[in-house]
Amino acid sequence: MHRLTFLSTLVFITLLTARTRAAEPPINFSRDIHPILSENCFACHGPDEKARKAKLRLDTQEGAFKKHDDTAPIVPAHPEQSEVIRRILTTDPDDHMPPPDSGKKLTPRQIDLLKQWITQGADYKKHWSFEPINSPPIPPITNPQSTIRNPIDNFILARLQKEGLAPSQEAPKSTLLRRVTLDLTGLPPTPKELDAFLADTAPDAYEKVVDRLLANPHFGERMALEWLDAARYADTHGYHIDAGRDMTRWREWVIDAFNHNKPFDQFTIEQLAGDLLPSAAQDQQIASGFNRNHMINFEGGAVPEEYHTAYLVDRVNTTSTVFMGLTVGCAQCHDHKYDPIKQREFYQLYAFFNNIPEKGLDGNKGNANPVIKTPTPNQQQKLDALTAQIKQIEQSLDTPDAQADAAQSAWEKTASVHKQTLWTLLDPVEFTAKSGAKLEKQVNKSLRATGPNAATETYTLRINTVPANTTALRFEVLPDESLNGKGPGRSNNGNLVLTEFKLLANDKPLKLKKASADFAQQDFPASNAIDANPTTGWAIFPEVGKAHHLIVELEQPLPPGTTITAVAEFHSKFPSHHPARFRLGATDSANPHAGSALPDPIVKILSAPAETRSADDQSQLRRFYRSTISTAFKSTANQIAELQQSRKQ
Repeated sequence: MHRLTFLSTLVFITLLTARTRAAEPPINFSRDIHPILSENCFACHGPDEKARKAKLRLDTQEGAFKKHDDTAPIVPAHPEQSEVIRRILTTDPDDHMPPPDSGKKLTPRQIDLLKQWITQGADYKKHWSFEPINSPPIPPITNPQSTIRNPIDNFILARLQKEGLAPSQEAPKSTLLRRVTLDLTGLPPTPKELDAFLADTAPDAYEKVVDRLLANPHFGERMALEWLDAARYADTHGYHIDAGRDMTRWREWVIDAFNHNKPFDQFTIEQLAGDLLPSAAQDQQIASGFNRNHMINFEGGAVPEEYHTAYLVDRVNTTSTVFMGLTVGCAQCHDHKYDPIKQREFYQLYAFFNNIPEKGLDGNKGNANPVIKTPTPNQQQKLDALTAQIKQIEQSLDTPDAQADAAQSAWEKTASVHKQTLWTLLDPVEFTAKSGAKLEKQVNKSLRATGPNAATETYTLRINTVPANTTALRFEVLPDESLNGKGPGRSNNGNLVLTEFKLLANDKPLKLKKASADFAQQDFPASNAIDANPTTGWAIFPEVGKAHHLIVELEQPLPPGTTITAVAEFHSKFPSHHPARFRLGATDSANPHAGSALPDPIVKILSAPAETRSADDQSQLRRFYRSTISTAFKSTANQIAELQQSRKQ
């Protein structure tokens, strides 16, 4: 063959090959190549540094293009020089990839895709969600008869023409109205709306319908549906008991945000950190309820720390999915195998949520702490009006009135019979916990238990001296912020069971006459605490999270200078049902179990001589007498009570 002819033929073939390659549609890395590499290569040559073999990475462009012994795994535009292709095609079992013992094998189609991708330059693209958004060129339309009303029509018509299809006829007005009304409000149009649309022959009749629907309150409800689902909105806690919760104020906030076209950046900020904004308004605090939509447990035997962690993980996963479009859940246990998320980054995000004052188990009643009151504007207006009314009427209770003041003076002389039993707090000099828990004395003479939280417990307290003629002791259990729901028990649900309360005087057992309590759980009365039966006890559920007390009356008053030892046993079948904070009090009252009609502040004022009372004491006592005791002010007191009840409701 003539040299010139040969060279011409070679150039023609080269140009033809290049043109053929150029005509081939570009390979999409994320769609076509990344799944192949992820399924067959990344286990040994991916992001997991501990599992990586031969120091080779194929999940990054830098790793894939890096030479090893003068050979690169991938050589852009040259599949024949790429070690990856050689290893895939070789018949040598020692060199073949994926290894025969992996059970993985590429199909001819996958191999061809890899070759084409390398030929086209082996472009490693980021995940599509990390790529900048670009406006694609508007495709031209070859059929001038096609109706084009906006650029979106160009894309639709271009695809129809590519498939050899013609557009359908425009739907009738009744169908258009039904479609757009369902799309924007989730409801069908009313007959009246249909008649009005059919009768409107103006060119912008459809646009007017759209504007009307966008202004409809139902538009926000329809738009909020998908957001509420993504944010895992629910009316119950989800686990076990599945008690009810009330998140309607947050749901209304979302609906209102759509109806008022709140900018998305503000929509995001307020939901993630509305409560942290400077001088946060109430609706911004409500917005942060996005992060209170997680499931909440209260199952007996569950570990609070476990569920507190579950709540935080749920927040990380939901926030990432909703606002970042990423499923980061894999990174909870290891670096993500597909998305560019490290395990460290998962827990950096986790740390943002790990400062909410929330208990791990708090789903037994209503909304879980922490909570805020969120009256609507209309409710707040009513609350303000009721408060003003109460304040105005209460002023009449403090206005001097000779007749009422004289009646009050007469009542004060006999009021001592109403005084509460006075209790003296005892100061233990020795105190131990049988389990090895540490007992620390607090400023209010209570003892606080920390450390080991055993299944059963026995607290022993020694008091050097008790008041003369002590007739009864009071065992108080106090709430503690460090406990689940404030306790007062160290159990998961805050309950406690006092199976036996014993008293010794000078190391000799004292006989106990009677026991009473401010509250007792059904089938766990106060008397169980002194019945010498270790299988029974006094308990307080469901009134947990509050202070309670047990009063134990002695058969005989104690003489002066008596040293006593108190033993509180918590040996029930329910684990860790013992208090974290407790204290003892003593009284010389002849009737220690009697309640009182007078609150502590009033008892304190009455206990002081009249001439030593301050102006505030006198005002407080006058208001109490007129609102509670006086018959002359009964109607006024009733009116205040009714207004207070209305405000509470």
